[in-house]
Amino acid sequence: MAKEHWYFLAGMLAVALPLAAALAVKKLELFGERPDARIVYTSAGDTSLALHAFHPRGMDRGTPAPALLLFHGGGWRFGSPRQFYPQCRAFAALGYRCFSAAYRLSPHDPPDLRGAIDDAARALQYLHDHAAALGVDPARIVVGGGSAGGHLAASLGAGLHGQQRARPRALLLLNPVLDFAPCTPFHHLAGTDWRAVSPLQAVAADFPPTLVQSGSLDVEVTPHAVRAFCDAVNAAGGDCRSRIYPGQRHGFFNADNRDGEYLRRSNAAMANFLRDLGVPE
Repeated sequence: MAKEHWYFLAGMLAVALPLAAALAVKKLELFGERPDARIVYTSAGDTSLALHAFHPRGMDRGTPAPALLLFHGGGWRFGSPRQFYPQCRAFAALGYRCFSAAYRLSPHDPPDLRGAIDDAARALQYLHDHAAALGVDPARIVVGGGSAGGHLAASLGAGLHGQQRARPRALLLLNPVLDFAPCTPFHHLAGTDWRAVSPLQAVAADFPPTLVQSGSLDVEVTPHAVRAFCDAVNAAGGDCRSRIYPGQRHGFFNADNRDGEYLRRSNAAMANFLRDLGVPE
């Protein structure tokens, strides 16, 4: 593919990825959804970063439950934990303690990918270290995200953060950015040290069980990219499964798409995947 085409596509992605997440968040603001608590887990400069928590109704906080940690999309520049409020509420109803995490955002170009990965690792470690107080089973912390947030989740699965101690039990990835190689439209965001932030190149045998969902018409994270990632994980000895939805584009899983049809379908696929793994006891 001609270099000029990649530059054009990269420019389009710089607008499209944040816009999709922003539109989803705006719709949720109209619905008035609220978390059960906001828990500050770290800070980036003068900004406190919080986990937006959703707990199962009627479950005692002393009862250890599986946890789901989610990272929103927005091209690492924009977005809000509100994007995943619907998923959090749905999984809380299934007995999960759910946390939608804020992380540092970079309105400038290129975004601070390493900083965002650092925040994601801190969020996971916070859940692990404070599991008893939060009612979380530290052996059953599942991590997921969409688009840029899917990249952060995959980065934790790949162990891209050098100081990371906690590891996810499984990954739930929704049209995630997985590869920053020179042949991809995301390479310009990572620079010369792109391997340090690229999950595909860090796949190993201990990669967590993973479900990747995307749309057949997604031009940002193509079905080919999704299948290539799963092929790499499976070839390394891991377990990666993909689900491609015909006729769907980037951000298909958001609550404002088709009156929530693909929110429900992607949630069901994730719940079934975790049930197959034995995560909910």
